[in-house]
Amino acid sequence: MTTTETTEEAPPQPEEPARRSRLGVVVRAAPYVLIWTTLLVPTLRTMARGWRPLADDASLAILAWKTFSLHPPLVGIGTSATTGPTSVQTTSNPGPVGLWLLGPFVHLDPGQGALLGAAVLCAAVLSFAVYALQKSAGTVAGVIFALVVADLAIVSPSAFVDPLWNPSFAFIWFLAFLAVAFAVGAGNVRYLPHLVFIASVAVDTHLMVLPSIVLVLPVAFVCGFLLRRPENYRWLWWTIGVLGVCWVAPLGQQLFGSQPNGTQLLRTSGVFSGNKVHTFGSLLGFRAFSRAASPSAVWATTRPVTPLPAYNDIVSHGNLLFCVVLLVLIGVFVIAWRQKKSFVLSLSAVTTASALGVIALYARVPANYILSFTWINLAVWALGICIWLTLGLAVVTWGRRYVRSPDDVNISKRTLEIGAVVVMALATVVATVVVMFPSPSQAVQLDFAGMKRVQEMAAIVENEEPQGRVGLGVRYSGDNFFQFTTDEHGVSYLLVTAGWTPGMSANVNGTLGLPIDPNSPFVVFDERGEQLVGYERYPHYRADWLTLRATPQTSFPGS
Repeated sequence: MTTTETTEEAPPQPEEPARRSRLGVVVRAAPYVLIWTTLLVPTLRTMARGWRPLADDASLAILAWKTFSLHPPLVGIGTSATTGPTSVQTTSNPGPVGLWLLGPFVHLDPGQGALLGAAVLCAAVLSFAVYALQKSAGTVAGVIFALVVADLAIVSPSAFVDPLWNPSFAFIWFLAFLAVAFAVGAGNVRYLPHLVFIASVAVDTHLMVLPSIVLVLPVAFVCGFLLRRPENYRWLWWTIGVLGVCWVAPLGQQLFGSQPNGTQLLRTSGVFSGNKVHTFGSLLGFRAFSRAASPSAVWATTRPVTPLPAYNDIVSHGNLLFCVVLLVLIGVFVIAWRQKKSFVLSLSAVTTASALGVIALYARVPANYILSFTWINLAVWALGICIWLTLGLAVVTWGRRYVRSPDDVNISKRTLEIGAVVVMALATVVATVVVMFPSPSQAVQLDFAGMKRVQEMAAIVENEEPQGRVGLGVRYSGDNFFQFTTDEHGVSYLLVTAGWTPGMSANVNGTLGLPIDPNSPFVVFDERGEQLVGYERYPHYRADWLTLRATPQTSFPGS
């Protein structure tokens, strides 16, 4: 995401008659190889092990499946970001663009297309980020960004283990957003339509990235526009067109929907209703910034993925003394503006705006939603990376005028290219292996026992109920509070793609649009721990059948 100012200050060189060296081509191609390998190889292994969507993955897949139906999604998947966990989900993420992108993959392969599609889309947007960086700031910028991607895979592989999960998908697109924002801020305003599209997909997928995107987007545009006025305004019309495509559906739902999602998001966050939402407060926001700015580099340590360790990582390491780094970033921006150092200017502007976004993000987390620290922890990692790169670029840019290396220690371009290829090759191998064989805590989304269980449950319905509407329920006894909703969503997706119309109770259905038809057949499954022990069939729905603990009418051998 960064490089020195050599690209913009060096006088133009005459074109070499010979073609670009093969080694130079390898250096430019290596970042793409790293990204696609790190995302696709582990994904293909997961698919070979029998992956099927569960929980949030299944909810996303159901909505993506509806993309080509008469009732396509107009907003995103349900969210608790503004309210914390509730018994009945009433709000959704702002828009459906990410779901629309997944739609073709889901229809091409109903079983596993959602996972493969997510991996392909994430690799594609990261590849575009590399392209924009190489065109704007040179080969070095693309190499550094690729190594940043590898670092994320190594210290927090969960984002790559299941790229379909909406926090993972949104964050990977947010990472690409930061890279393209740097290119725009450095004067390449022609990338603004792409930046708006990437931002829209990220925000639509998860509200975690909203504060930083809202601040970074205008800052990057203003910096780029003032640094280098474009010759024409085609980029403006493209930007308006992209905004229209991305936000016409949420706008229509807001204006004509029976339950406007935008209004509901603002109301639950306390903007419209006037109700004070109990949050963690600004102190935690500044501690989050301090953790990102800490000398204990977030990019060099494994990121915690469970709620309490992630929260304690902020509270224990977020020494408010490091908030002085925010003033340093502002100072770097001012000096770079006066000296017209476009790369330093853009990176410091993006980093400063991201810092304010992270502070706002942590300050607004509902106090009853500590579970969210599982995924918003990644925002601290991204900010930490940006801070280190910004300060490093500033030191290199302004320090080189005072440091002159002797001629005998000059390193040839060929040596640097070989070194870059070797480093990226090692990073590719390490990152891919870590993602393929993650620790149990980092692979929590990959519940293969649950995947087999939901396939068995779906087969029962398909074999014993006529195609059409059917209600579903799970009576669960065990320690995993989320298992019954996880399984119901997984079974529902398999049935939807097989031609059935499943229905779930309100606290499980969320915003999927799959309510129970009281007059349809109804199947209740009984689970003990991870084992499916039996099921009961009824001609119609009755709520108490989900709570009765009677012996199942149909049991499985050995249960």
